[in-house]
Amino acid sequence: MNVVIVDDEYLAIEELAFQLSLCDDIQVKSTFMDPEKAFDYIISHDVDVVFLDIQMPGTNGLKCAKKILSQKNIRIVFVTAFTEYAVSSYELDAADYLLKPINNARLNKSLDKVRQLDSGTCAHKINRDFLLIYEKEVLRPIKYNDIRYCRANDKHVEIFTKDQIFVYENNIGKLEESLQDPAFFRCHRSYIINLKRISIIEPVERTYLVKMEDASELIPISRSNVQTFKKMMDI
Repeated sequence: MNVVIVDDEYLAIEELAFQLSLCDDIQVKSTFMDPEKAFDYIISHDVDVVFLDIQMPGTNGLKCAKKILSQKNIRIVFVTAFTEYAVSSYELDAADYLLKPINNARLNKSLDKVRQLDSGTCAHKINRDFLLIYEKEVLRPIKYNDIRYCRANDKHVEIFTKDQIFVYENNIGKLEESLQDPAFFRCHRSYIINLKRISIIEPVERTYLVKMEDASELIPISRSNVQTFKKMMDI
């Protein structure tokens, strides 16, 4: 496999390049500290896998990955010291997500995963009916049908199910993009509700308050969204 490493830290590049050099079927073709230069190289050369840092000056790794994938079918392995990007990376269909510092066992596991993907032995992509939440260094799938509503809270979003509250480490706009199910409705700048889980709709001052199953909170429908809500609920 032909590999490119992109990271704004020279020592991180050197360490990863050394680890990869221990694998007989891996050839590090080039390394870059500048994502833009890396992009130019990747789309014009025979590259199989890009090990890509996320938090870099200028174009960050997520934006760089989107740009690469729009031009070329290639495997992306994100390498970062920050856990909060995990969900976003998997939404880009990244092959893997490695946390620094990387140990050899974890790196080899990631390489095996890439080899398996390229051999065509992995299952075909399915239509997801769940949201991935990064929690305590693992990814937890939450089924769409279990979600009652979501509430923005400072720099994260709280996701309410029947029995638990999960934390989505991003803004509510990003969460709205990730919920690929028409049952989810952004009823207010701070709320997303699951229309299938509404228990009560209360008319109030030219709009509505809704109560969700297994929840006591009354959630407002913003006036700008009233007409859309009425159509969706056939009111």
